[in-house]
Amino acid sequence: MNIYGWIVMACSVGSVITLLTYCLYRVMTLPPVPDDEPE
Repeated sequence: MNIYGWIVMACSVGSVITLLTYCLYRVMTLPPVPDDEPE
């Protein structure tokens, strides 16, 4: 694989890892859902 292939692969893998990290951070830092129990 030449240098351009490595650059494209690094950008692709980097963008997927960045998106995954961002989504996991957003989900894990959501405020807790209040329990609305009917009485």
